[in-house]
Amino acid sequence: MVGLLLWTTWILITGQEPDAPSFISVNRSKRALAIDVRHERGREIILKLAKDADVAIECFRPGVMDRLGLGCGDLSKVNPRIIYCSQSGFGEEGPLARKIGGDMWAQAMGGVVSYQGSPSGPPYLTGISFVDQGTPAIIAFGVMVALFVRERTGIGQHLTTSLLQAVMHMQTVETSDYLIDGILKTKTGRGLGAFMPAGAYMAKDGDVVAIYGSGGQWSTFCKMLGIEHLERDPRFATDEKRIEHRDELYPILDEAFSKKTRAEWQKLFKEAKMRCDPSLNYQEFFSHPQVEANEMVVTVEHPTRGKIENLAPPVKFKKTQALPYQSAPLLGQHTREILLELGYSSQDIQELEQQGVVNTGENVS
Repeated sequence: MVGLLLWTTWILITGQEPDAPSFISVNRSKRALAIDVRHERGREIILKLAKDADVAIECFRPGVMDRLGLGCGDLSKVNPRIIYCSQSGFGEEGPLARKIGGDMWAQAMGGVVSYQGSPSGPPYLTGISFVDQGTPAIIAFGVMVALFVRERTGIGQHLTTSLLQAVMHMQTVETSDYLIDGILKTKTGRGLGAFMPAGAYMAKDGDVVAIYGSGGQWSTFCKMLGIEHLERDPRFATDEKRIEHRDELYPILDEAFSKKTRAEWQKLFKEAKMRCDPSLNYQEFFSHPQVEANEMVVTVEHPTRGKIENLAPPVKFKKTQALPYQSAPLLGQHTREILLELGYSSQDIQELEQQGVVNTGENVS
């Protein structure tokens, strides 16, 4: 399958270089073709690429690609079978359609910030840009469905999604509570809103996440932690009461969990047929035997950094070989290679670079 990815000048916008870790992580196994799409000859190159492409993905604000002459209608004229996907910040229509999007704004508008942290505490963004990372997975799913439909019908089509739509999709359970039953999710501290004492705690040598302890397990949970007196405390008599008084319960549980190591808690919980798992940092995670057993990290050769480690693709195919895994490219690294494939001569490429239409990366000091 031939893909065409059209995005803004990411390096200029973020100030990141092509060998920055964040750039390497999201641009692996791609070829880099640097074109000024505002130039007529630059648009000509894109249309040549689109002629044999299966998929085109663009992340500009709605209307930008149409003004450049590279919208879905333009590419479909040269390739009616193309799957054209547009991803924006807030959607194709509406008062915010042309507003620049981003992970933190999607989290805020999509309600995520409203239930992070403690009820009386300040607002929090999540510690990871999960919307930026999750939206491409939704795009990939949509593109695969469109390709399947095209195989059956021969019809290409235009797909649209947004960071806002993606963040809401990732909250299907929480939003359904509101849309169906009118339950407005609020800040729940360190645990899940509907479960207590499930949550994160500090053991003697690191953090743990205790999964069970609700319902009939409350008595066993209290005995295991040495806080039997809580069984008779009316504030914590039921799941509902424990949720209501979670801010009073947390300090008691924190003190109890701090008395043993993560391994000791895991052993005790397992013997009680309950669950308590360690919360790992990246150093602990990447040295874990589970990571090695599932080949979750690969070593690749980078043009400037040499041998580096990257996350492996999250899906493994049992019967078909994946494409050769390569590191992220440098700016314009494959411009010459791709243009030669499109039929441009070396002299053509030299002229295009002199005119500022393309960047081959060969004259970068």
